[in-house]
Amino acid sequence: MAEFKKRLRRWLPTAETMEQTRGFAWLGHYLREHPRLWVLHRRGVALGVALGIGIGVFPVPLQMPAAMAAAVALRANVAAAAAATWLTNPFTMAPIWGLSAFLGSFVVPPGVAGTPSEVATAFDWTAPATWPAAIWEQVASWGPALLVGFPLAGVVLGLAAYALVYSGWAILIRQERQRRLRRAAGD
Repeated sequence: MAEFKKRLRRWLPTAETMEQTRGFAWLGHYLREHPRLWVLHRRGVALGVALGIGIGVFPVPLQMPAAMAAAVALRANVAAAAAATWLTNPFTMAPIWGLSAFLGSFVVPPGVAGTPSEVATAFDWTAPATWPAAIWEQVASWGPALLVGFPLAGVVLGLAAYALVYSGWAILIRQERQRRLRRAAGD
């Protein structure tokens, strides 16, 4: 576990680097005064990752500062919250939007959601010039379901991330204890 924490500390920013980063200097001073927000413990890191992923689902600017502010408010690991927002990127956007639309379709009545236009239904794979218009029409047809689905996807993915990190950390602790016991028995 100690080696895992060392590797994790190398990847995560420190309060000093945050204070020197433009736009985050206001938060760096606060973080240096409250070191508990940087301690690598199971609950704090799991909550930080959950907050980062939950907030990162929303396609809005300033996801990282919002996740960091939420982590400060909820006493989670700030670096984990900031790093978890990086999981939403152009490669993961389509699956997240699909999940959001899927979850939103359970809440929004079918009559409210728009129907895809002919541009979206006549998607032509051989004409790449038509792809942006067809994709935009499809996303526009999801409208209400997608807007309702973003918070739902944030909650679902955040809870899943919390459970995954928390249980994964517990497994690492258990393996480390077993390794120490074996080493002590061998001496």
